[in-house]
Amino acid sequence: MSVHGVIGSIILLAALLISGPIDAREIRGQVATGDFEWNAQTFPGFYYDVDRDLGTEKITTYVTYGKLEEPNGLVYSTTAQRDDLKFADWGSYNVIGFLGEKYFAGYAENENVDESNQMLLTESTDENSLSHEQIQTILMDSNAETTVTASQPLKLEEGYELAIKYIDSSGMLVELTKNGKAVDSKVLMPSKVGATMADKTYLYRTDEDEQMGLVTIAVHFKNAVAIQNQTVATADGLWQISDTPTPVKIDAKFGKMRISSVSADTIVLDNKDYNIALSKNRDIELLGNIWIRTADQDVIDDMSPLRYYIYLDEKCEC
Repeated sequence: MSVHGVIGSIILLAALLISGPIDAREIRGQVATGDFEWNAQTFPGFYYDVDRDLGTEKITTYVTYGKLEEPNGLVYSTTAQRDDLKFADWGSYNVIGFLGEKYFAGYAENENVDESNQMLLTESTDENSLSHEQIQTILMDSNAETTVTASQPLKLEEGYELAIKYIDSSGMLVELTKNGKAVDSKVLMPSKVGATMADKTYLYRTDEDEQMGLVTIAVHFKNAVAIQNQTVATADGLWQISDTPTPVKIDAKFGKMRISSVSADTIVLDNKDYNIALSKNRDIELLGNIWIRTADQDVIDDMSPLRYYIYLDEKCEC
């Protein structure tokens, strides 16, 4: 390599080191002209679970004389689908994608699981979150085995911990704390002969706004023993959703869109009160971090209609 080439490489490397990591990236959807519908297959910014084929988010545009006219020139919709908990004996829940993220929408009946085992569903007073115009972030969903001792509590999210207080002939006492303050306790009997799901499962319910008695934490213990005055238990099922719900109330604004309807399984947004002009070389905020970008093209006519696409302006350390 020439001296100039070596110097150029050094300058390039120095520039990369000085600039540091990129803090955002653009996730693009398919290029469109005229009316178009993006879904998880044409826009990777939407939530999609390829293993289970889960993800129903859609954005549909209806172009009228170069505009997305209010109220329905731009429509976003998403529908909940049933998914199985990782600890399969508990049954199922409804998952929904919203603005590209995965959320809990409510517990769902699973006809292939014994009803007595579906405690997260049956022990929740109001099991459907969307019926109360809200959804929750899924914090934990695991069937991996974890050892819990009296000196090593199970660490959960949002400041929660589940600790074993003692084990004796009457069972194992566990205590739930949040930010160091005790909020609940229960006696379990996971090692009892013929132990049921209720004997092995710790549940914590909370009221979230108008949604009452929703199970937000569940822990299944495979067994528990006392060894030389030390209690050791094995948890093999773990579930937690946020106790701070995400509201999806009718008329709530998200960028240039607003929620037009919410049902027990579907959220729909439209662009009421906002006419969106699709003129050339524009970046237009739609909702959340989702934008439209139009092409900087010199000729726009019937033969060469304006090209545009949606994209997710995602913050990251790339």
